[in-house]
Amino acid sequence: MNEMRLIVDPPARGSWNMAVDEAILRNAESTGMPTLRFYQWSEPTLSLGYFQKYEDRWQHEASRDCACVRRASGGGAIMHDHELTYSFVAPVHDSRAEQFTRWFDIFHETLIDVLSNWGIDAHLSGNPQPGSPDDPFLCFQRRHEVDVIVDDYKVCGSAQRRHQVAILQHGSVLLHKSQAAPELPGLGDLTRRNISPGELTAAWSEAIKNKFQRSYVDKPLTSEEEVSAQAIEQEKFAGEAWTHKR
Repeated sequence: MNEMRLIVDPPARGSWNMAVDEAILRNAESTGMPTLRFYQWSEPTLSLGYFQKYEDRWQHEASRDCACVRRASGGGAIMHDHELTYSFVAPVHDSRAEQFTRWFDIFHETLIDVLSNWGIDAHLSGNPQPGSPDDPFLCFQRRHEVDVIVDDYKVCGSAQRRHQVAILQHGSVLLHKSQAAPELPGLGDLTRRNISPGELTAAWSEAIKNKFQRSYVDKPLTSEEEVSAQAIEQEKFAGEAWTHKR
């Protein structure tokens, strides 16, 4: 079967969003097909990269009053507010194979095509900058060669997590500036075009489907994934032990 599951979720709390991504990752082999998921956040939430120190969040004044969650993927902190988040999980034979770094290109190039259809000039950064302890706290102030850039501002970045025989890639697209991160303009601020999460989901999912040459099946989380997500949220993403672990 050349199928891919598509899930479009309503806004949810940060710990639940992260738990669902991980539940899909852990159950990918039994699901037997890739899963593309789009989701939003029910309140402004700061997500820390796996390796970031929790105490560093207080350096960012504007987000001090926001909820905070730690991702299982690396990178800098992301202010999830007026944006669209995606995740893509697929079972693979060898999660260590470097060929799967191509997924960054697939998702970002299709986003660039969608934006181009709307008259927005976007491109890949193309300027790799090695990570260092002096990297900016916020992910969208960092630059990697596959980041999507509009008017010299990063509007989309992604990260991967590999788990045995499956890979998770997730990322965010900034649609509008957040009061909790006023230094980061979104697409609407840069282009004066009001793109809704639903509009972007519809256009981008179609472009991704065509790129992967798969058809979508509309299936919700399985009962196993639902139970797994509930346990993962309670044991991990909703707990201070995980959030404050560094």
